[in-house]
Amino acid sequence: MNTKTLGYTTMIVSAALMGCVGLFARNINTSGDVIAFTRMTVGAICIFALMYHQGKIHLIKATKLSPTVVLSGACLGLCLAAYVSSTQYTTLANAVFLIYTGPVFSTILAAVFLKEKISALTGGLLTAVFIGCLFIIGIISYDATSGLTMSLSFSKETFIGDMLGLASGFGYGLYLFFSRYRTDVSSDSRSFFNFTSGALAIAICFMVNPPSLAEMDASSWVWLLAMGFFIGFGALTLLTIAAKHLKAAELACVSYLETVVGAGIGIAMFGESLTVLQTVGGILVIGGGMGEIVISMAKKRASMKNASVNG
Repeated sequence: MNTKTLGYTTMIVSAALMGCVGLFARNINTSGDVIAFTRMTVGAICIFALMYHQGKIHLIKATKLSPTVVLSGACLGLCLAAYVSSTQYTTLANAVFLIYTGPVFSTILAAVFLKEKISALTGGLLTAVFIGCLFIIGIISYDATSGLTMSLSFSKETFIGDMLGLASGFGYGLYLFFSRYRTDVSSDSRSFFNFTSGALAIAICFMVNPPSLAEMDASSWVWLLAMGFFIGFGALTLLTIAAKHLKAAELACVSYLETVVGAGIGIAMFGESLTVLQTVGGILVIGGGMGEIVISMAKKRASMKNASVNG
């Protein structure tokens, strides 16, 4: 097996495992923040163990912490907590599509705070994702009688979950935005501090709103521990392997497989369904997000090429 094949294989399995978050969450009788805390804690432990095994602990000690390093991890943890909670209150498709609005939020934040210009193409992609969100949460809907309509009324059944989904997308966007700072930190060290900061951020939330484990039965504990192993240790380890053999743009594009797996599980195992407009909305979110990632990576490669030519 060549390196590219190994990279794509491990990344596909990793993304597929991440797409199973909703399946695990719906079989655990506790809140999403407890589940996310477990995921982040297991991730931190696994990264530390891997770095210890590889003799890279010195990289953690040598890393100078800064606000953006801590904030990126905190946003990642809170984003995951909102996402897991979202899967418990809305369809898995809605939850997974909405968290993947993150790259678009990151682009907007960069334009506002870093003064990065938004091209006409990027603007079109942002518009596509925005319209996709309106389709997914039902602000724009369609029926045979009224045709295409727009209303600010939300579905009572999925409103909380959809809003948590949007919050997770914004949190993901903040994570991506803050991650653009301190590029001097190695990927392993950044992962460790991301997971650690994320777990601490959720722990602080526990002080304000203490979680309840009263309804956790034996089955829930098994599912929670299994989630920590398969989606924490398993997906993380495979992602680490994939990252050694694939470019960032390739990793990002394959990661969108998570949306397909998440939506598929909701339809196949929980009897959920998508309207035509929601399906179109999901396609717009995926297309817009992937397009933005590919464009940003292409710009980076072009600037590096120009720098080498001029140098």
